[in-house]
Amino acid sequence: MWWSRALLLFVVMTLGPAGCGFRPMYGTPSGAATGMDADLAAIRIEPIKDRIGQQLRNAMLQRLSPRGEAADYTYRLEIKLTESVSNLGFRKDTFATVANLSMSAQVLLGTNGASILADNVTTTVYFDHLGPRYASVAAERDAEERALNQLADDIRNRIAVAIQRYQANPNDERYRQRRSIFRDDRVEDRQ
Repeated sequence: MWWSRALLLFVVMTLGPAGCGFRPMYGTPSGAATGMDADLAAIRIEPIKDRIGQQLRNAMLQRLSPRGEAADYTYRLEIKLTESVSNLGFRKDTFATVANLSMSAQVLLGTNGASILADNVTTTVYFDHLGPRYASVAAERDAEERALNQLADDIRNRIAVAIQRYQANPNDERYRQRRSIFRDDRVEDRQ
């Protein structure tokens, strides 16, 4: 009698996830590489303005295609980055002691004229202003690096979800052609 319950439990545990439409995003039941890794590697990241933009682009390349950029790409990613520093704490002599660094990225992912993702991603990190100028600059650079890593991780996750949704239903109304948020042209592949 106990073996029939064990058999039933085994059948439910093995067939349950398959019957409900569950599909892992980053792995397969066999542990082989998924199509999501290939899709992320097929993204062309357009150049991003300024030094901090280049650092974000490099961080995105490491997260999307760690083996290097693909020659043929399916998706095109545009990012517009802005950053601001706000002083929060002050001493009596008006010297700032604490600040926060906010980075905001406007993200646009497209393929074949369809806009798959148009989103704003923001992150904020705090840092201390230290006495000597060099120490304050080093603390601010460290805060920039932390913010860039958080931003790159968040953008990668949003892209992965957007691609998965798009592939599930590419004819959905929300994927109709849209204009780029950065230029006056349509988001298309430039091959």
